[in-house]
Amino acid sequence: MKMKGNIPVIPTPFSGGKIDYSGFEKLIGYTSDYMDGYVIGGSTGESPALSTQERIEIAEFFARSVPDKHNVIGLGHTHLGEAVQIGKAAADAGIRTALVPSPYYFPNSLEMVKEYIGELAERTGLQIVFYDNPVTTKTFYTAQQLMELAAAVSAIKAIKMTDHNMGKIRTLKRDTALSVFGGDDIICFRAIEAGVDGNMIIAPIIFPKEFKEGWDLYQAGKREESFAVFSRNILPFIHMFGPGDEIPTTKALYHHLGLFESAETRLPLLPADENRVRETLLGYENSLRIS
Repeated sequence: MKMKGNIPVIPTPFSGGKIDYSGFEKLIGYTSDYMDGYVIGGSTGESPALSTQERIEIAEFFARSVPDKHNVIGLGHTHLGEAVQIGKAAADAGIRTALVPSPYYFPNSLEMVKEYIGELAERTGLQIVFYDNPVTTKTFYTAQQLMELAAAVSAIKAIKMTDHNMGKIRTLKRDTALSVFGGDDIICFRAIEAGVDGNMIIAPIIFPKEFKEGWDLYQAGKREESFAVFSRNILPFIHMFGPGDEIPTTKALYHHLGLFESAETRLPLLPADENRVRETLLGYENSLRIS
């Protein structure tokens, strides 16, 4: 089946330095009825600060907890062997898909990325959502290069697009059978307008009911009604909670709502300070008042 719908990226709750699985359970209970899956252990989940074993345990937990959802394991890693280990364990647990960006630190060529993604796909058996994220990977792709990458690695079935070039989305939708997902909250409605098949962002887990309502309206051809929902319930919050520090602000909000026991992050990330928490709550509470 072609991947589609809202598959949000989710933070990893910590308490006393350890993963707080009760926080995951509350997050699932709060959002699951409105989601088409979850991206776990990705950058929003602080994967660089998680051990290999922790990432495997998170994958196994989600496979048990939401087995009917299309869960996606984040496999950004500079160590191919550990990425394969995580991917194989996720596949064994029942997860079918990995979200994989260009490797970080080393400057990437297209040939390097073809080899890396191809090896990862072959050794794990997972289908791949390739993450086009030029800001963090410092690697910029044209639509034609993404098509060449997908042609070289048949396991690539979708692209997550954080690049703000809406023309790339339109080209991929016109010229390929790939699924394309919006990847940046601050331009989410523009990505919807460009024709994405779904969204891998944070906003759906902040306003699960309202985000699904707006998405469903758009899919039904009710464009103006959809934009009204996004403008009223989603966009005021997005303006205040990001970009750049979405992980600590999301955790602070979830802690405020009683979903996470704490707003802890792991170094090198720092928790949101008092001013940022106040701004985030202003955006959230304003959206609630308007609704």
